[in-house]
Amino acid sequence: MAVQERVDADSLWRNLEGICRWERYTGTAGENAAVRYVEAELTALGIDVEVHAFHSLISIPGETTLRVLGAGCETIPAITAVFGASTGAAGVSGQAAYVGEAGAPDAPFTDPLYTGASAETPVAGRVVVAEGMLSPGRFHHFERRGAVAQVYVNKGYAHELTVSTIWGAPTPESIARLPTTPVVTLSREQGAGLLERLKRGEEVGLRVDAQTDTAWRETLMPVASIMPDNGSDEYVLVGGHIDSWHIGANDNGAGDATLMELARIAHEMRGELRRGLKIAWWNGHSHGRFSGSTWYADHMFGELRRNCAAYLNIDQPGCRGATLYRPFCTADIRDWVQGAVSRLGGQDTQPDHPRKMADQSLWGVGVPSFSFLPVLPPGHPDLQKDHPEGGFPEYWHHPADTLDKMDKALLAEHCRLYAAALHELCTLERVPLNPATTAAVVNEEIGRLDALGGGAVDLGDLREAGARFARACAALNAKIEDIDAADAGRALLDISHAVNPVLYTLAGPFDHDPASGAFRLPGLQCVANFVERGPGSDAGRVIYTRVLREKNRIIAGLGAASAVAEAL
Repeated sequence: MAVQERVDADSLWRNLEGICRWERYTGTAGENAAVRYVEAELTALGIDVEVHAFHSLISIPGETTLRVLGAGCETIPAITAVFGASTGAAGVSGQAAYVGEAGAPDAPFTDPLYTGASAETPVAGRVVVAEGMLSPGRFHHFERRGAVAQVYVNKGYAHELTVSTIWGAPTPESIARLPTTPVVTLSREQGAGLLERLKRGEEVGLRVDAQTDTAWRETLMPVASIMPDNGSDEYVLVGGHIDSWHIGANDNGAGDATLMELARIAHEMRGELRRGLKIAWWNGHSHGRFSGSTWYADHMFGELRRNCAAYLNIDQPGCRGATLYRPFCTADIRDWVQGAVSRLGGQDTQPDHPRKMADQSLWGVGVPSFSFLPVLPPGHPDLQKDHPEGGFPEYWHHPADTLDKMDKALLAEHCRLYAAALHELCTLERVPLNPATTAAVVNEEIGRLDALGGGAVDLGDLREAGARFARACAALNAKIEDIDAADAGRALLDISHAVNPVLYTLAGPFDHDPASGAFRLPGLQCVANFVERGPGSDAGRVIYTRVLREKNRIIAGLGAASAVAEAL
């Protein structure tokens, strides 16, 4: 029986209903019950499941209100974002500072010299009122400028969110970035009156009462292993988050049920596998800011480097109307991802560059990573009002994300793509990586930054390193069919391990970037700030030091990758 024919829609739906019996806030009884459900169901099939127990810094939202003071006083029930500061019983009060849709720029979050959009609007000591959806970078921008609290009026529903910029568990270097002020989110209906008053130029006093329960909690995370009969330790990793907002049928109960079905199918077909399949139900996706996948990347670092051939993240399959695939991936696996969506999913797409979302915690490790994100097509009536271009439904991160929003047939269709793609990856003689596509992305970005610098920054040595890498990759591809498959596969992974951390991260292999924005060669994006500030200025000299160090880091990564390719 072909792998796609093994997908059982009834089994998928039964497990979706089973998981959606509980609200799954990280570290709570509901999530723990879902973990034990996954463990029991798969163990009964003979699948090896290990439940990891570890402590994470988890934030759970509590009761929140916004009070409009003075004339026309009213109290508006609201929601807060996890990791926002608790106000306690005293609340936080201040005059409103309306900033419209302004916020942080589309630039790497870590630029410490950025003063930002809406600098003409005084916010220090005031309560910022902004239109549109909260983002961690946007919040942090206003907090750095002295806002005592922030209120976000969404364009539709009030969506549950996290406000921390820390990816995973904090370190001594990052913990100072935990928010110290509270935040409130309102739906458009709830906030329309407030916005009207502010747009008329009225002075409005506000009081924020927001409670969050942020503490280190023991959390449980199941990981299933289906390894091949040939004794190989190599595997493909697939994961999706088990925590949710409220019931979270689409986000991500459907993904959890899909992972269970994929484990069942792989177990049945384990005799065909050349490399294994590991399946992870990440915890702390929302309430720990990707704490589960980050814990795994940190604790399994050596094993991931040695044995993990690729990582697939599954998020939000099967919602009604989600007929489009929007794949994104690291450049090394792009050709295969594009072909897989065409061959197995019946759609011609251009995979996008990686995004800072959906437990993409393995770029620093260097593992080739991808996703086949199912989304709503343009113009669909369920599209989110704040960011319709993203393809997510309006009930995303909302109590309305319930089973009635799911489509059983679409869930099975999406699962068939995942099952067939994973079967390919686990049975091919070598993992289908193409370092030449990585070289093309690297050199394209170097060229863009060189033009942006306008000669103010000498990137000649970086261009040379990029050209050497491209030549080495082209030569390797010309001979790769004549090279032993195991040797070629090992070399291709070593190239990814050398280049992906500099191509996609600031922190590199041994730390994690802030949870805001995704860029190619992110450490060099400050070239724009260097030009803006002026090479001869004090700020320019500070930025130049960073530019120089980032050049050295990238050149070293490209050099290591080139040496691997040249050795073959």
